[in-house]
Amino acid sequence: MNISKPLMASMLLAAFTIGQGAAVQAASTPDPGDYTALPAGTDLTMLYLQNLRADSTYANGNKVGLPRDLDLNLRLGLLRHVHFMKLGGYTIDPQIIIPFARQTVGLDGSSASGIGDIVVGGTLWTIADLAGGEHLGYSIFITAPTGADKNKGFAISDDRWAADLQVGYIRRLAPNWTVDLIGQTEFYQDRRDTGARKDPLGRAFLHLRYHISQATHIAGSLRYAVGAKETLAGTTLAGSKRDTNITLTWASFVTKQVQVQAQYSQDLQVQNGPRLNMLGVRLLYAY
Repeated sequence: MNISKPLMASMLLAAFTIGQGAAVQAASTPDPGDYTALPAGTDLTMLYLQNLRADSTYANGNKVGLPRDLDLNLRLGLLRHVHFMKLGGYTIDPQIIIPFARQTVGLDGSSASGIGDIVVGGTLWTIADLAGGEHLGYSIFITAPTGADKNKGFAISDDRWAADLQVGYIRRLAPNWTVDLIGQTEFYQDRRDTGARKDPLGRAFLHLRYHISQATHIAGSLRYAVGAKETLAGTTLAGSKRDTNITLTWASFVTKQVQVQAQYSQDLQVQNGPRLNMLGVRLLYAY
């Protein structure tokens, strides 16, 4: 599929837009075990380091013929703090997430770096059975347009407010097996600089964990995303998602307070935008 210069520019904008989606959504993407309600008074400080890459981009499910590889490289960091407490007999966990990144796109030689859109929110659990391995929580996360280089295609700044609603359920299936089921819907304000509209995004997650020991687990995850079409004055800037992703996770408490997590993630099917793969680590300190 060969493209004209205007269409190439449109596809680059779509790549930036969906890259932004991958980056900012990473801030509120639930990892295996994230919907575990911990005892009130527990604090978690987490540092995420991720490298996201894409060499090809898609339109309507077809690979776009570019003059050379897209060569999108996003080195993303997230600093996250979570505090567990009681409110009216329920466990909640107010939190803040600060993304930062460096982004390069080899196809057009562009680059950007800095602090991204800050996310605040938390979860309220109506089931919080730590001993029985069953948890049911409802979350809301608000993304504020605070990031740098909003108007230069920076992947972690979108110049719009967003509200992310989630529900997550964890159930122990057997002594060593746990399943996590999570649904997510994100709603977007029109972009403040251009007025571009973005449809809601829906995502569903399935995490299946095998507990090697009390301290260590491995997990396979399946994620499906739909929606998030973006338009401006009747022109489509980024088509709707109908994307499937698989993620492999290893996590272990190396001490009673420190957990190390490693992940590999790969898009299996992409309808519109870049096909991403990700390598990431997360360091967690509990106190």
